[in-house]
Amino acid sequence: MKTIKKQRMAPALDRGLKVLELLAGEDSELSLKSIGERLGIPQPSLWRIVRVLRENGYLLFDPEKRTYRLGFKFLYLGNVLLRGMGFRSQARRFLKRLVELSGETAELSARIKDQLVLIDQVEGPEAVRLFSSVGSAYPYFHATAPGKVYLAHMSEKKLRDVMNRMGMPRITQYTIGSWEDLEKEMRLVRERGYAFDDQEMRMGVFRIAAPVYDHKEKVVACLGVAGPSFRINPEKVKKVGRWSIQLASGLSREVREQNSAVW
Repeated sequence: MKTIKKQRMAPALDRGLKVLELLAGEDSELSLKSIGERLGIPQPSLWRIVRVLRENGYLLFDPEKRTYRLGFKFLYLGNVLLRGMGFRSQARRFLKRLVELSGETAELSARIKDQLVLIDQVEGPEAVRLFSSVGSAYPYFHATAPGKVYLAHMSEKKLRDVMNRMGMPRITQYTIGSWEDLEKEMRLVRERGYAFDDQEMRMGVFRIAAPVYDHKEKVVACLGVAGPSFRINPEKVKKVGRWSIQLASGLSREVREQNSAVW
């Protein structure tokens, strides 16, 4: 009887994994109907699978749009994977060195679907310094340095699709608020090799970030600093920008050497 039960459960498990893989590969959320049509799963069976995934934190449901996306349970699992494979300890050397050079808090962030998540940080030595909880997310890419790095590496079509979906609200008086300004900023990010935001996400906060690449030249993380805006002048921006690029390049080399196994 146990063998028969396992055989009956296998299709449901297989379908559940296919649902997760589908959503992981999509830039947008999907409705139950879209998921069923793409995977060829009958609606009654799909509903039961989705319900179990929601109850266990693997899927999130938007009641207004009636759509699904991956849940934050994957962030927890990702953190476990990063700790287990030593990526954080590997990246921490670069974070500590960036703190030594800049005197500011160093941050390592990564994109998880439509969320920009802080995955590690090393606090700076100053009495007035920036601190954010590891695992916290920044919802808008256009208003923060790491988000700009990711946007700058997108094709024009994907950039428009992402921004149309996420929106471009003015969070502070300094936030980019037009498509023309965003395009100009993206050109500058590509030319400099790093991005910065000056009080665009939060008043009084300045961030600088440079891309970390894998063996396919895909941005897998951002390395940079966060500090109070009164302490970061134009000259310091250029210095920290260069240091961030150098250290992010060093981390990129190590990621490539490991054949991007962590990611």
